[in-house]
Amino acid sequence: MRKKQLFALLMASALTVGMAPTAAFAAADTAVESAEEEVSGEIDASDTEAPAEDPADTPAEDPTTPEEPAEDPAADPTETPAEDPAADPTEAPAAEETDAQAAEAEGTAIVVGETSYPSLAEAFAAVPDTTDLTGTPTYVKVKGEIELSATVDVPATKNIMLVAAEDTTIKRAAGFTGSMFTVNGGNLQMAGGSMTDTDRTTVIGNGTLTVDGTGDGVTGSIVEVISGNYALTDDATLTGNKTTGNGGAISNAAGANVYLLGGTITGNAAATGGGIYSEGTVNLKGTVSVTGNTVTDAFSETASNVVLDKDGVINVTGAVTDSTIGVAVQEAAAGRTVVKLADSVTEDVKLADVLTQITYEGESSLKIGEDGTLVSATDPTPSPAETKLVVTGKSMKWTGHDSVQLKFRSNVKGTYYIDWVKRGEKAPTIDTSKVGAPIEADTTVTAKVTDLPDYDVDIYVCVISDKDKSNYGHLMFRPIAAERPATPTPTPSHTAVVPDVNESVVQGFENALVFYPNTFYDFTVIGAGTQNTNPGEGDVRWVPVGWSMSSNPTSWNTSWKIGAAKGIYTETEKAYTIYIKYNKQVYSGTNWEETDASEILSYQFKAAPLTQATVTPADGTSGDGTSGDGTTTDGTTDVTPTTYADGTNGTSKSAVATGDESPIGTMMALAAASVLAGGYVLVRRRKKEM
Repeated sequence: MRKKQLFALLMASALTVGMAPTAAFAAADTAVESAEEEVSGEIDASDTEAPAEDPADTPAEDPTTPEEPAEDPAADPTETPAEDPAADPTEAPAAEETDAQAAEAEGTAIVVGETSYPSLAEAFAAVPDTTDLTGTPTYVKVKGEIELSATVDVPATKNIMLVAAEDTTIKRAAGFTGSMFTVNGGNLQMAGGSMTDTDRTTVIGNGTLTVDGTGDGVTGSIVEVISGNYALTDDATLTGNKTTGNGGAISNAAGANVYLLGGTITGNAAATGGGIYSEGTVNLKGTVSVTGNTVTDAFSETASNVVLDKDGVINVTGAVTDSTIGVAVQEAAAGRTVVKLADSVTEDVKLADVLTQITYEGESSLKIGEDGTLVSATDPTPSPAETKLVVTGKSMKWTGHDSVQLKFRSNVKGTYYIDWVKRGEKAPTIDTSKVGAPIEADTTVTAKVTDLPDYDVDIYVCVISDKDKSNYGHLMFRPIAAERPATPTPTPSHTAVVPDVNESVVQGFENALVFYPNTFYDFTVIGAGTQNTNPGEGDVRWVPVGWSMSSNPTSWNTSWKIGAAKGIYTETEKAYTIYIKYNKQVYSGTNWEETDASEILSYQFKAAPLTQATVTPADGTSGDGTSGDGTTTDGTTDVTPTTYADGTNGTSKSAVATGDESPIGTMMALAAASVLAGGYVLVRRRKKEM
């Protein structure tokens, strides 16, 4: 059989594989290799025979096959003008055909035959009843985005294939918490991909089908199989359902059947069986991915993909290729069968090949043995030179409009690289010579994929063994388009604000100060740019870090007070120079960052006339060691006096001291004899950058 085939038909082979139900599904051997291939539903009685492969034989050899002229334009062109563009254009189409065409031309459509329906529930109810569940199913074609606000049921009289005519998403409506689909004795198959009808004459579907169970307070599954049969095929995905019950994607009751013939189950969570909870049979064939499902626990990422309970078992009905499935067993014990081969499979299908694609996620004391049963993990068993490499997906989520985060692991130590292709295209060939990132055996790796295009893609993680380059494997992640974040609105560019250091302001020296003994005055320095309360990247500010009375001090005073322990006595007003140092800071976008640049600016302040005969400060306080602002100095050390601005020596006067009682060095005076109207003069000196 060709890859990427979707056999939507319920087959009589269930009896031949020892199944309780009277019907089963037939499917292709492996996953899609090309988006160009066609897939067809066909009658298949045994998984090894396909009499309907020859369209010419079907009408004559199978009189029980119901006639569906609306789906087969070759049967009677006059009855299907809407499906057959070659039909006589003079014939007027039926009213329902016009409705179907109009519905399919819109963004969302649900069509059975040539009739469109407003909801899936109504479409399923309109499917003709049948007592022959092994016959050709009725196609329910869908496209666009469809919401379910109530459970859609498949009773015992319905044989339905749900087909994506184009890329389609079925999701929960707000407030709907139950199971999205239930199968009560009937047959339901979900199919995506390129698909034609039984005679390969009419295109039925040509898109992906995603059923997204995302919602709040969910108690049900995406598909609950109470009895009957359910099948998942290529290009169909079950995802997003986080339930408080069992079976995030599929809950399969005892005696019921699930057929995994392709597709992906990922991103679901449940109390037990985040992907599938099964008390019945899970039939396996083709290329299937059941990974990245967990238990419902916000504080845990415990894998829970397929959980088998009671008589649950994985029944291999055909070749399994490039699949990744995690499985665990409730009440596990040695000897319990986990995986088996159906009686109908050919000798080409080896259980050993299938087991390399299944990872046991249960108790660490057990493992799946070569015969598919649980055995002790501590018992020595012969093994080949190296285990076949298998890549297992753990989780996937969008981190931005063009980026996703992947978590995966390999059972073999090696290297990995990540590639992607347009959604549905053939998987890239693994390049064993490519230099990749290291990956340890059985260790979860988190990787971020960026710069993804705006269209949908399939992402492949390729892992190559360190020990044997011919031992490699890959895993496909399929990001869910409906969960993709919107393109962020570009932020307007910011023009950096770069003030000049000379815009800094010193307050407190506006008037001449009377330097009584032990009197200290507060002054304030506001650095240029320091009042920028909403900075942007590249903005600059100048932060005052200290001051001195020397132009080249060994240290800088950081207490913003000034005064003289013994006072400054002068019969006339005198001018002095103070030097203030500023450090340059630049805003990085999140923080102010220091730079190596700094500036030193000089200012002048004035000492008012004061004679030694004066003992009472102008404000009425005494000169007994209490400052004008109430600060006491208690033993401030005198320093070497400086020259005044007029050049005379001030040896008989006390030098200016800091408010924190530390010496401030020699006071420097400018040679200007006049008193400037502004009260002080700025002299700029740039410190050489390191």
